[in-house]
Amino acid sequence: MSDPEHPSGEATDVQGKAPAVSSCAKRQLLAALTTTDVTIRRLDLDYQLCRLNAPPPHCVSALDRITNKAGYPCTTEGSCTQEHPPPASSKSKFAALSSLASETRYNLRLFGLLPLWIWGAETLKSPPADPILHALTVLQVISNVIYQLLENVGYLASKGVVSKRFVDKYGGVAKWDIWSTRGWFGHIFFQFFVLWRQSVLRRRRLAAQRAAVGTVETKETKAEDSEALRLEIRAWRKSLVNNVFWAPLCLHWCFEKGIGIPDSMVGIISFCAGAWSLHDCWAGTATVKA
Repeated sequence: MSDPEHPSGEATDVQGKAPAVSSCAKRQLLAALTTTDVTIRRLDLDYQLCRLNAPPPHCVSALDRITNKAGYPCTTEGSCTQEHPPPASSKSKFAALSSLASETRYNLRLFGLLPLWIWGAETLKSPPADPILHALTVLQVISNVIYQLLENVGYLASKGVVSKRFVDKYGGVAKWDIWSTRGWFGHIFFQFFVLWRQSVLRRRRLAAQRAAVGTVETKETKAEDSEALRLEIRAWRKSLVNNVFWAPLCLHWCFEKGIGIPDSMVGIISFCAGAWSLHDCWAGTATVKA
């Protein structure tokens, strides 16, 4: 006979409820994450529509760096202040315009964490088949989040939106700016390995295709494959050129005293980094009719 104070069915009920509660919690968590993901994607779409031509989170414009991070006047100690600069003279109107454009980009990049969320979510949902590329992509997402988060907090602190006392406690705006740039350099550093791995995988794929026996190809199929390969290699080379030019500039900005790149060369090098993309963007407008 069962103990009247401890019915035998009570333990069974408790054991049955535990998995049900756990399953319900998992469904609620999944629903919350799905809702968050959809909301962020909608916000990112709005951001993309209104961001004009601002650079993506991991492609900071050299104009921002030339103008001392949104044009803040810097003291001799290197710390940036928030005082408004005096009215621009006729000789400094271009500098004033550069500062305005730089600050506009900073404001737009305040939403830069949205596409990074989507990038990270897509990596988790549909990771690259190659484990090395998967690991490199995760590292790039983390590096970009560090870059964008530190930049946003430092910029908002310089504007009085975030407590400047908190930022000063951990080195000040200038220090946050340097570590933000180092996060960006992390993306560039890992991108070299991404490009190397893509090259290795492409060579293996082409070797396997050549070694395949009994494959029947028409002229149309062969032409399509050749065109796809040409576009793939062209995109790979464009990414490599972009990375090669940005790497020394970003490394230069990772240190307070730089690595010796003269200011007169910054604009030229940064233009070379984006010249190929600029050419392609312009070529893409050839279909526009009067």
